[in-house]
Amino acid sequence: ALAIGAAASAFAQDLVTLALARLVESLGYLAIVVAAPVLIARAAEGRRQAAAMALWSTFVPVGMAVGAWAYAWTAGAVGWRLAQALSVAGGLLLWVSLRAMAAGDAATRRAASTTSPTAPVAPAAPAPPPSPGATGALLWALVAAFGAYAVAEVGLLALLPSLLTQGGMPLATAGGWTAAAALANVPASAIGAWLLKRRGALSPAIAVAMAVSLGLSGLLFLAALRDGGQASTQALLAIAVNAASGVFPSLVFALLPLAARAPERLALASGRLTQFGASGALLGPPLMGAVVEHWGWSTAGGLALALSALAIPLALFAWRRLAQSSEEKPDACTIGPHCPRSAASRRA
Repeated sequence: ALAIGAAASAFAQDLVTLALARLVESLGYLAIVVAAPVLIARAAEGRRQAAAMALWSTFVPVGMAVGAWAYAWTAGAVGWRLAQALSVAGGLLLWVSLRAMAAGDAATRRAASTTSPTAPVAPAAPAPPPSPGATGALLWALVAAFGAYAVAEVGLLALLPSLLTQGGMPLATAGGWTAAAALANVPASAIGAWLLKRRGALSPAIAVAMAVSLGLSGLLFLAALRDGGQASTQALLAIAVNAASGVFPSLVFALLPLAARAPERLALASGRLTQFGASGALLGPPLMGAVVEHWGWSTAGGLALALSALAIPLALFAWRRLAQSSEEKPDACTIGPHCPRSAASRRA
């Protein structure tokens, strides 16, 4: 879907065709971002799982930065239609990689079947479906906090070139600063992964880190998004915003398998998080743009601060519910390759 949609976009001659092509491409994107957390959670466990999920959270800022640089350079050299070849190549590379992995897994299973005993294995009894009420409130709180974060974060990145050019910065330079601001999430996510590996996802240090990340970035939004600021200073402040806020999404992704409580609910939890993140990314730019147009940049900074403040109690509520559940059932198994299906279900 990624390759087909990108190729169709390159040949589109009208807006409707282009929109349909982008819709096809978005289906591939949706399949990846929903399935990837599920696969990561099943391939790792414990603190390694939390750190891996935290690193996965960097796919948005890394993708935005790489896309901004690669597409800007390629489109400037050969035009935007030929620049779509980058997306086509990415989709094809993913397809080839998945085919190779599937072939390798099949070969491994065949080799195991020839060396293992041939005695029939009784199928495992189906696990009872997890109770929606056990995870409903905390999962909704967690994804709502992520959605509020996404509105402010994506709104900043989308409007940052306009903010900087209004301050007299050339458009190309403003684009470079925007990409750098997006990449500032990466070291922040690495800090989150380190903290998760060292302390564990349910350590009080994680709750403190989430609150500090959101609170500090909210205050920095006020400094970055203001009327009459110097462009170079605002660019540096935008990088600081992302460096501070980047810790939060890494911790949210790490908490997601725990919030799901069972493998059967992880795909649902991942889809819900993706839905709120995508909705925030969709609403952020027009909402922040409308605020800037009617009331100015400083008001937009105040809105970003309010969204960050709103996310703090939601995130802390979700973390507290997870911590309380862990205290009640300390021997429960987390989702992972060595977690029995029945034990994971009992946690629900």
